[in-house]
Amino acid sequence: MADRDELTKIAYEMQIYREEAQVLQQQLGNLQLNYASVEIAIQTLENIAKLSPGEQMLLPIGSGAYIKSKVENNELALVDVGAGVIVEKPIPDAVKFLKSRMGEMDSMKEKLQKNFGEISNRLKSLEESANKLMQKMQAPSPKEDKEEHQEYR
Repeated sequence: MADRDELTKIAYEMQIYREEAQVLQQQLGNLQLNYASVEIAIQTLENIAKLSPGEQMLLPIGSGAYIKSKVENNELALVDVGAGVIVEKPIPDAVKFLKSRMGEMDSMKEKLQKNFGEISNRLKSLEESANKLMQKMQAPSPKEDKEEHQEYR
């Protein structure tokens, strides 16, 4: 009976770790989307800096959509610095700020991947424990073995 309880405990623990792994995968996916968005913003700012005022361009607005636009100012950009606060920055400073944000995202990605790896290893260990326990439960006990041998005599 203790083996069944232990197996139930392992199954419950595995379910919790699977759910944690799923949350981490979602966070990694969201982080990758944000990272791609920042990359596009940097590329757009760098391209705008190369244009002259009054020049036309296609401005990416996300999800592969663009609008035709005229450059009025190729020196300043408005950047969300957090908590909905938007600050006007020279384009090189805005690019530098966004690149530092990408660095923070890289660090966060590494942490999430490390946590995911640890959870994966723990799940593997639990699975091995569960398999050993199930084999033990399926194997005939020594008492049952003796009873079977006595019947054949």
